[in-house]
Amino acid sequence: MERKQKISHKQNGNINWGRGGSECQRLTMAELKSLFRTEAKHKRDALSQAEISSLSGKICETLGSHRCFLNAETVYFYYPLGSEADLLSLAEQALSLGKRAAFPRVCGDDMDFYQIDALTEFKKGTFGVMEPTGTKRIEKADPLVLVPGLVFDEQGGRMGYGKGYYDRYFVKYPQCRKIGICYEVQIIPKAPCGKEDIFMDMIVTEQRFYFPRG
Repeated sequence: MERKQKISHKQNGNINWGRGGSECQRLTMAELKSLFRTEAKHKRDALSQAEISSLSGKICETLGSHRCFLNAETVYFYYPLGSEADLLSLAEQALSLGKRAAFPRVCGDDMDFYQIDALTEFKKGTFGVMEPTGTKRIEKADPLVLVPGLVFDEQGGRMGYGKGYYDRYFVKYPQCRKIGICYEVQIIPKAPCGKEDIFMDMIVTEQRFYFPRG
């Protein structure tokens, strides 16, 4: 039987962790994750295009000057979908610095990363996400992977869209250096992560770095 947890809700509708009390509800892990994803997506989608552009620029500027990016030979990016933080300018910077840049492409239940040489080498693929058109699949053991998601917490917990592509990829390639990318509004104290959820090594927002592993 699926383990159940308790949560409470503030009057304004935002999710809040709690123990007991008249407002507590008992939910399965799947129900709890769905609730958190819905809340996080609502907050992220409430950002204006101007805010998304500004916050994305700050994330790119912060990450682009950090040693983890500057020292990386291979960087795995993602193509932004909807209100996700846009790192395409950072990908262009990586290419200009001579780094190997790759983006994900989905095939069935699997996801792999394919090298690009320009930001024009994409076409619409699975779930409406732009995917690389090249055929050079990268299987580097320890690349720097910039990971999108809906919910992150200060301990490195991450919740994506529920399909598990990144989690399965990181099980296959455990030495990847996993950098969660999100807006500060997506950070919560504790995410309802299960045993199948892979934690990040670092999280970057427009305001700060989170180093859950010291």
